[in-house]
Amino acid sequence: MTALRRVGSYLQVQDGDGCRHLLRVTSVQALSDTDPLRNETFITAAGRTIRVPRALDSIVELIAPGERLEAEVEDEPRGAVAAEWPF
Repeated sequence: MTALRRVGSYLQVQDGDGCRHLLRVTSVQALSDTDPLRNETFITAAGRTIRVPRALDSIVELIAPGERLEAEVEDEPRGAVAAEWPF
């Protein structure tokens, strides 16, 4: 199994110890890089934190398809306008 995949409105996650978790996408509270190499991410969902051996960028795409991180927006040409958050 891959460390992470989207199954409908759920996220199927396998942590670094091999334990599997099924999280509702809307329950994800936070994503955090765990190290300077940026190849692992902490997912906090429903008050529980899970360490996943995947880059944060790939997880964002599964949680919010079409959304992009600010670092990616800064790489666009100067004429492009970044979409603002609705709040």
